[in-house]
Amino acid sequence: MPYIKEKRFKLVKVDIQETTPTQRVLKIEVPAEEVSQEFQRVSSGINKRVRIPGFRPGKAPLNIIEKNYKSEIEEDVLRKLIPDYYRKAIKDAGITPIDLPQVENVNLNKDAPLTFTAKVEIRPKFDVMPYDSIELEKKDVSVVKDDVDKVIDSLRERLSTLENYEDGHIIENGDFVIIDSEGFADGKPVENGKVEGYLMEIGSKGFIEGFEEKIKGCKKGDSAEIKTNFPDTHQNNQNKELAGKEAVFKVNIKEVKKKILPNLDDEFAKDVGGFANFDELKKKIEEDLKLQKEAMNRESYRRDVLKKLVDGMSFDVSPVMVEKELRHMLYNAKQRGQQYGKTISGDEEEKLKKEYEPIALERVKGYLILDVIAEKENVSVSNEEVDAEVRKMAVSMNQDPNELRKYIMSKEGVLENIAGRLREDKTLDLIISKAIFKEAA
Repeated sequence: MPYIKEKRFKLVKVDIQETTPTQRVLKIEVPAEEVSQEFQRVSSGINKRVRIPGFRPGKAPLNIIEKNYKSEIEEDVLRKLIPDYYRKAIKDAGITPIDLPQVENVNLNKDAPLTFTAKVEIRPKFDVMPYDSIELEKKDVSVVKDDVDKVIDSLRERLSTLENYEDGHIIENGDFVIIDSEGFADGKPVENGKVEGYLMEIGSKGFIEGFEEKIKGCKKGDSAEIKTNFPDTHQNNQNKELAGKEAVFKVNIKEVKKKILPNLDDEFAKDVGGFANFDELKKKIEEDLKLQKEAMNRESYRRDVLKKLVDGMSFDVSPVMVEKELRHMLYNAKQRGQQYGKTISGDEEEKLKKEYEPIALERVKGYLILDVIAEKENVSVSNEEVDAEVRKMAVSMNQDPNELRKYIMSKEGVLENIAGRLREDKTLDLIISKAIFKEAA
């Protein structure tokens, strides 16, 4: 490994070696007098609190203390000297580690220098590409009538009601039926295969294939015996032995209903959200859609800028940083799986690792690049901005802002992560403000 330099600090000698572009090995030597003084301090402390036969408390010769409590003394000496002199060494050498050091080759004797090595990972040094005129494709922010109509249709569906048809109505697509049903396979009732008062929309394909088709043409009060097959997807469920098997459902049609949609008028606008009239509702929908589109475009611009920065620069990244990001991604994947009752197996985790590793590398490169640009541009995040983000998070999670902040404060590093993300967003927005926008081809 290439020898870089030897530098004498006050009371400590350090050799620094560059093992990789993102790793340094510090060979640290603590002077013998410092080691002797620490041995004496620790031994004196033990002498005061232990009883040695034949001696009053605190009066036993230190050589006896050192003989009887050798392991404890050495542990305390190392616990004090290694962190102290490691911190002094990296401070004076101008090294900023990104992780805890890997301490090795510890050599401790009472009246001799203490020597040890500390292997540390550091951030890479690199030149940032020009970022004041990055080209971006301009994205449309206009809201068209169809966009507004889709929202209105959704609101109209939400406020719809169901009314009974007159007896004798023949069931067709779009009708709603209330049924009692029991499923059988091999002539035996299916476990959890019985429902009563089940509401079904005909044509929605919300039940087993072929079931709804057999109900069409029936009417209220009819009974039917429907033959079909359980889907192959049952093999992923509790009743996986039913996958692909023939099924028989005995069905009684209790009620037949039709959907009644509200009129699109001022009364509808009041019911939706207390709007004075229908035009005011449409205007509000248009404004909200525009804000949503602007937010989506902003996120898209940020992704585009970050990709251009990452693709435009080549530099070494510490494997430790990539591994940390990879672990974070895998943890999130497991959490998402648990929310849906799915456990990620060892094989699946290995597959995800291979899939996530290049993504983790890109993310880390992005963090590093944005941090350098933020330093260069003096981008900072205030406490007020962090508080505002926490309040925003609380609203989206339907939680009390003060309670959420207490929870965040109780979790180490969470508040710093929020501030870091805001700083990255502000940095990206600054770069976007300097970008050259071109019309889409």
